[in-house]
Amino acid sequence: MADKELRKLNRRELLKMLLVQCEETERLKQESDDIREEFESMAESYERLKKKLDLKDARLNEKDAKIAELRGQIEEIKRSKAIELEEAGSIAEAAIRINGVFEAAQRAAEQYLMNVRELSGREAAKESGKKKVGARTAVKAEENQIPFEPGRISGIRKKSGPPRTRQVVSMGVQSKMTEGREDDHLMMPAASGDVHG
Repeated sequence: MADKELRKLNRRELLKMLLVQCEETERLKQESDDIREEFESMAESYERLKKKLDLKDARLNEKDAKIAELRGQIEEIKRSKAIELEEAGSIAEAAIRINGVFEAAQRAAEQYLMNVRELSGREAAKESGKKKVGARTAVKAEENQIPFEPGRISGIRKKSGPPRTRQVVSMGVQSKMTEGREDDHLMMPAASGDVHG
């Protein structure tokens, strides 16, 4: 509004206009605060995203470095394989070399088996000789063994039935106890080894 129009307005209209302007200012201030809060939250989320992206960038850089290192190793392996192929000359030469190795291994294995068979034959001959000598000595040892020596184990019979009372059995031996006596007294050894008379 122009100055002339403002001068024509009365006090009430000016206050009304001032009130409308204050309300408008308050509304704009509120919108400005809302926009500022929204901007700050967006700035915070932007910072968080930036940190995450920085971490991912660091990881990607590490992976790129690892990939570059692996590519270098692959190139080195390719170069070494190319050198090996040049040294080998051709697949046929390599096969001939491998066949030579296998032939040498086969000869060594055959030599080993022959030595093992020879040694086992010798051992078998020694064992059969030892068995014959061992059998002879076992028979002699059995013949020379004393029946009641401490090392010999005897069989023990279990008694069956009620215990027996001692019985005197005549063994047919007679002897005189005293020569001066008139009656002959016979002494008889019992089967238990006791002498009864």
